[in-house]
Amino acid sequence: MGYKYITGNNLYEKQTYMYSEYKGMEFIKEYLESRKSCMEELEETSGGHAGGPDVAMHSNVLEDLSRLREELQSGNGGDWLIKSVNAYTKSFEVRKRIYTEYDDDWKPSSSAGFEEYESYLVFAECLLLSYYRTKCLKYFSCLLKLDDSLISIHDRMGRQSKRQFLRILEQELDIFSRLASANGISEGAS
Repeated sequence: MGYKYITGNNLYEKQTYMYSEYKGMEFIKEYLESRKSCMEELEETSGGHAGGPDVAMHSNVLEDLSRLREELQSGNGGDWLIKSVNAYTKSFEVRKRIYTEYDDDWKPSSSAGFEEYESYLVFAECLLLSYYRTKCLKYFSCLLKLDDSLISIHDRMGRQSKRQFLRILEQELDIFSRLASANGISEGAS
């Protein structure tokens, strides 16, 4: 059957993860194959040299996510930092998109777009750093869904973004492997 949570473009064809049927090790194998296949393609298409820079619009959201990533990397920040990451996490979990602009209630503004791929990559890094910092599985769970969306659009990314995404997927699989091992799950199990 294959891993069913990646479509032509998950930003337009939103996935519903709730009430998914349990498929055991078959699902895990499909999940791992989806990641490994994408990583192979990213390695091939990102090339050995940088090429031109990726073109990215800068928005308040991208700047905010970049600031959050820097604070998480430095180990600084307090409650405000986790509250901000949690707000982005909740918004993504509900809408399966990162918008370029939000109002004070965390709803996308009427003119906001959602195809600024760099924001998704920076948010993925924020989720990884938040997971490493707290070991809270909600960040890893959100990362899995976010990476499904990124896999669905990886062919639209520039070389630099592809390399960045490859590093994100490597870290995702490392976390998965550690969690699986800690819970007695092996890839070869049936």
